[in-house]
Amino acid sequence: MPENLPPYSFFAALLAVAYAIAHVLWSLTAPPAFVRTEFLFGPVWLAALPATLATVGYSFLRAAATSVRVLAVCATGLGCVALGAYCMLLWPGLAQLLTVPFGEPISSTEIGAIVLRAIGTAAALGIATAIVPVARALRHVCVNCGRNHAAPDNEALRWGRIGGYFALASFTVRMVPAVHSWIVEGGLGDPAGFPLFIALMIAAGTLLPLALISPWGQYWPKWLGPIAGRPVPRWMLLGPGWMMSAGLGAYFGIGGLTAVALGRTGGALEILAYTGWGAGLAVACASYARRTRPVCTDHR
Repeated sequence: MPENLPPYSFFAALLAVAYAIAHVLWSLTAPPAFVRTEFLFGPVWLAALPATLATVGYSFLRAAATSVRVLAVCATGLGCVALGAYCMLLWPGLAQLLTVPFGEPISSTEIGAIVLRAIGTAAALGIATAIVPVARALRHVCVNCGRNHAAPDNEALRWGRIGGYFALASFTVRMVPAVHSWIVEGGLGDPAGFPLFIALMIAAGTLLPLALISPWGQYWPKWLGPIAGRPVPRWMLLGPGWMMSAGLGAYFGIGGLTAVALGRTGGALEILAYTGWGAGLAVACASYARRTRPVCTDHR
């Protein structure tokens, strides 16, 4: 068993408790306007269920019995995924914030909803970090780094490439109809900052997955002069990579596919492409994270 869970996971659990209590109280009174726009799937109190499940599971991660720890990992993971899915509109909200400096308006109600979703997402991500060392201990691999030091790891790059190219292909499928629409409509009605948003989107769909699976994503290329050959800070790629994969997976993979299954949207191809983009990025990020792990302090 790991000696300690990540310290910030405890504060994330407290945040989840506060989040759950707030939603229960709001369900008993007239909730603020930003709360009424924050939920999608039913009554306000529904948000308290995944937050409570994640917190209860977290409290049993250090149990002595192996069977209890297994159940705790499953409950905590399910609660964190469900809470992240409930807050899935955080990601388009963050994209909307990027356009504000370029003239796109945003109301205080929308800002409040974004903050509330950010709190739920932060709680889910923080609690989820506590699952990692416990799950590693249950799998009998190194708690510190997740490696099996008795066996070489030669597969990470291979499946990382599959994920990276799948993300690139999915992005291409999504962009083909979009480019046609932009050519026909000429960008009419788009806010001033929309070209920058599109440029960032293209970079996240091409440069990012390629960097995650290419040597120049681990070491700066030769033409960069003084920093050539030095390691690329791993979180420079993992930060946006994990954020994009989580956002695309939550919004399109869960929300979008659910809407398609219920017959509420006609954009099935775009939703599938976005979902594939997020899934491919997740695989490429997992591979990159595995290949760029620092030397394990328990096995030098």
